Amino acid sequence: MKEYIVYTDGGYSTSDNVGAGAYIILRADGETLVRQNAFVIRYQTSQRAELIAILRALEDLPDGARALIITDNRNAANGFGHVPKRKGKPDIDLLLEYKRIVRYRKLNIEFQWIKSHGGHKWNELCDGLCTEALAEAS
Repeated sequence: MKEYIVYTDGGYSTSDNVGAGAYIILRADGETLVRQNAFVIRYQTSQRAELIAILRALEDLPDGARALIITDNRNAANGFGHVPKRKGKPDIDLLLEYKRIVRYRKLNIEFQWIKSHGGHKWNELCDGLCTEALAEAS
């Protein structure tokens, strides 16, 4: 079974009403970069952008992979088990998609929360990817 470490982040621009997400996939050694990606999603919050970044990262993992997802979003770090309510509506669509991907792809996923802007190399890079994506979108 291949093992990976995944960093994710989400951002939002109120002036443009656009969210951005990013993820970085590393080998289990925590240094070998496998893939990084950033994207923009119109009319989405930073919360949803981060959750979508997790989903996109899972789609880039090989079937049967084991991964530790490291995020600075406490709700996401709860393992999608407690998807927060947004404007009174739960992000249930993302929770269901997470469960579908994990089950279908036979992934073994764990989550870890880290402090935002705590100087962690890969988390800061992820944040930078979101910032760049938002800047390009405006």
